[in-house]
Amino acid sequence: MVLDRTGRHLHALVDRHETRDASGAGEIAVYSEGNSFNMKDPNVFAAVTGKIVNVADIYAYSGFDFAAQHAHDARCGHRTRSFAAMPLWSVEGRTVGVLQLFNPRVTEKGEPGPLPAACERVVGAVAALAALAVANARLFEENRALVRQIDRRDRDEPKDKEREPAPPVATAREGSVIGESPPFKAALLLAERAATSSVATLLLGETGTGKDVFANAIHRLSGRRGRPFVAQNCAALPETLLESELFGHRKGAFSGALADKKGLVHEANGGTLFLDEIGDMPLTLQAKILRLLEEGSIRRLGDTKQETVDVRIVAATNADLPRKIAEGSFREDLYYRLSVFPIAIPPLRERPSDIPLLIEFFLNRIAHAQGRPAFGLTPRALEALCRWRYPGNVRELRNMAERAALLVDGDERIDLAHLPPHLARSAPEIVAPAPAGSSEAGLRDALHHYEAIYIANTLREAGWNQSRAARRLQISRRSLVEKVRRYAIRGS
Repeated sequence: MVLDRTGRHLHALVDRHETRDASGAGEIAVYSEGNSFNMKDPNVFAAVTGKIVNVADIYAYSGFDFAAQHAHDARCGHRTRSFAAMPLWSVEGRTVGVLQLFNPRVTEKGEPGPLPAACERVVGAVAALAALAVANARLFEENRALVRQIDRRDRDEPKDKEREPAPPVATAREGSVIGESPPFKAALLLAERAATSSVATLLLGETGTGKDVFANAIHRLSGRRGRPFVAQNCAALPETLLESELFGHRKGAFSGALADKKGLVHEANGGTLFLDEIGDMPLTLQAKILRLLEEGSIRRLGDTKQETVDVRIVAATNADLPRKIAEGSFREDLYYRLSVFPIAIPPLRERPSDIPLLIEFFLNRIAHAQGRPAFGLTPRALEALCRWRYPGNVRELRNMAERAALLVDGDERIDLAHLPPHLARSAPEIVAPAPAGSSEAGLRDALHHYEAIYIANTLREAGWNQSRAARRLQISRRSLVEKVRRYAIRGS
């Protein structure tokens, strides 16, 4: 099974079995409700953590949900006993899918049984070859698409046409898009790809993850960057006012409409319209947004004529749109039209190694706005900030930075006393010893402390898989094990 381009589903790619239908799993959702990983599914668990799942009997309690396989067995009369899932790793260290084994016949009598430890290395080699094949196939597909695109461009453009100089290319890493962790970089890569076209883009993520920042980055990277970027929160206004705000109105359309008014769609003509919290948009307005997406036309309140506009739609929501569709509060056709290119923005708790970069960015911005020197941060304050789970995500971290900046006096460094009390209570201790009697003990202590925090955050992102974390840190596994022992880093 391989991950799709968005990283939100695993789908069957190759199936070989004595029965016609082996697993019966056409597609598996990587995320459950609330955009958290669906860790009850053994395939998702293997893909996310990088660990091998090896279950002797799927009908005995294992902590995983095998309901889909039970239903498949009941339909086809096949009996599944043991199950194993091996993660497929690309050469860049990214998960591309999982290799499933059903009823491996590895016992002395040739009966189905759990995968012995001695066989894991052999299966791991097969998984590595499969991952390489998947990566090469995707690369070939992308190259072929690029060749077709170049051929079309050369065919459509006259040979004697004088080419205009290309505008400077921006990157999503300019401005306030801050993050270097693998989950964040994966979402950022999708945003950069989305910017190269004018298809509708749907940003998914919890409140405070920075969906507005991503929307702005997509606009800034696109060919529309010289035109307006207009944003509207769909939950901020009642239905009538929202319709007038978005599409405008004619004089006399309603009580108080004393003159013609252009809507935000007119203001964004040629540019990008960002619709935040689109899951809360009324159904009647959803129909108008669908017409805008499909036909590029709108009609003002009180008008009888259609107007044509050229607007690129980027929408965002933290709601479960499939659930809203089932409840009848969101149009299914609009959902499929918006989700041509969905991008899931990871919550801050899934990318803790970005916290030092973000807190530095916020503090520097505050210091610049206030015309004061850059703020300092004590190691234990940084540790507490890195250990917190952030239910409010990046917005919560920004608020903490603003609060701390208000409480600091003079050239005092930000410490636990300047942070919310619950941060100090939640932070377990990381040991980072400094050499006794050294004149550089203070500096070395700070460096050791930061290294310990960075390693702990990387391990947490890698699901405490040391081999996977070592690859991300670009050090050997032996060095990582030694640092974990030295700093007494433990899973939390």
